[in-house]
Amino acid sequence: MAMKKSSKNKGIMKVLMIIRYKDMPIYIRLIGESVFIWDVIYDGQLFSSYIVIDPVKDKKILNKGEIEEVIKMCYAGAAATIDNILGVELTEKEKDMLKKFEEAKLNIDKVAN
Repeated sequence: MAMKKSSKNKGIMKVLMIIRYKDMPIYIRLIGESVFIWDVIYDGQLFSSYIVIDPVKDKKILNKGEIEEVIKMCYAGAAATIDNILGVELTEKEKDMLKKFEEAKLNIDKVAN
């Protein structure tokens, strides 16, 4: 029996980017309209985090520029995790990016909870 494809449901998860950093893949995904997840697999272990970003008031979805900024934040968090796993000392720029990622995540967690 052939399965009928849904014309309404296009799925709730989108892979936004797969990119390598220090020979490790980083997967950046979007769940729904506002949950951005990054994943790194190293030595059989999954390292992952997420950011929830809602559109500004009176908007239903994030615009392209906003999505690109969140992707950069996810990449920065994943790259910092890879450096940490490998024991690499972070540069000041990388520390600053990680700090921004963590601050954004803390602010989002406060709003969500």
